[in-house]
Formats: sequence, C-alpha cells, structure tokens
Amino acid sequence: MKRTVPLILTFLVGLFMVGEYFIPHYRYRIWTAEFLEWGVILAAAAFVLGLINLIQVNLPKVLKRERDWGYKLVMLIALAVTLVAGFTAGEHRDGPSVYKWVYDYTFVPLNATMFALLAFYIASAAFRAFKARNLEAALLLGAAIIVMVARVPAGESLPVIGDYLPRFMNWIMDVPNIAARRAIFIGAALGAVATGLRVILGLERSHLGAD
Repeated sequence: MKRTVPLILTFLVGLFMVGEYFIPHYRYRIWTAEFLEWGVILAAAAFVLGLINLIQVNLPKVLKRERDWGYKLVMLIALAVTLVAGFTAGEHRDGPSVYKWVYDYTFVPLNATMFALLAFYIASAAFRAFKARNLEAALLLGAAIIVMVARVPAGESLPVIGDYLPRFMNWIMDVPNIAARRAIFIGAALGAVATGLRVILGLERSHLGAD
C-alpha cells in the first residue's frame, strides 16, 4: 500500500499535467497552474528536509571530531549565519544588509574560486581529448586549433591565412557547433520525456526509495 498509493498519485497527476498540452480550455489551465503552485510548496518542503538532513549527517561528525570535521564545522557555521541573515533581512535582501554582504563578499568570491579551479581540470581534459588517435579526434583537434588561433590577435596577423581564419572560425561556431549542440539538446529532451513517462507509468520507482 505504501508503494501503490504513490504510484497511483504519480500516474494521475502526471497524466493531468500532460493534458495541459492537448486541452486548450482555460479552466484546465487554471487547474494545472494550481497544481504547479502545490509543486512549488512541495519543493520548498524538500529544501527544508534537505537542510535537516544536512545537519543530521554533519553535526554528529563534528561533535565526534571525525575526519575533516573542521570543514563540516565551517559549513554548519556558514549555514547558520546565512539563515539568520536571510531571515532578518526579510524582503529587503537586495538592499544594504548582512545577507547582501555575506552573498557579495563570501559566496561570490568562493564561487569564482571554484570556477577558476575548474579551468585546470578543463585544460587537463582538453589535453587528453585532443590527441589525434582516430579521424574523429583529429577533426576535433583541428577545429580546436583553428578556433583558438583565430581568437587571438596573433592569428589574424598570420600571412596568407590570417584573413581567412576568423571567417572559418565563425563557420565552425555557427554551423557544426550549433548543429551538435542542438543534437545534444534534442537527445537530452528525449531522455527527459522518456524518464517522465517511466515515472508516470510506474516503471521508474527509484523516487520511492530502496526495496
């Protein structure tokens, strides 16, 4: 019963929401908008549950001083400070407040640092990917070299080919690159539709927990 009722509810709600794309009646849109409002409420409740789970998992490790407990302590302190600052700022979080200061001078620099560190991993991955082991890798390597050379002023000053490199680079970015991106987006959309259908039909049950 604990699994049957959620599966039935998932099927009915999913089928009802899919009907929005096929039933143009305005009252139907009002009902689906109401369901979406409930979805926002449930998502907010999920954030609260995630917050509780985060504290339950990390706080005992800090109290027992397990491995890397200092990092977990810093995370919990930052969590508490951000929550208090956010609640005290209320609706004026965009104006001068402690929350705004924490966001601008703590979160934003840390976020920039994380993306700066990712640059080294991207360079390492590019070095491994741009080895011409086969025809496909050779084409990828050639396109990457053309784009990188054409992006810098030194590429445009090359004799003979300097005038053609930017045009060829623009063609690579506008035609093969966009075509590949669209193919990836279409594949991701088809995967999302297939996953949604599996959840609605009850074939995918991972959201119900382990058996």
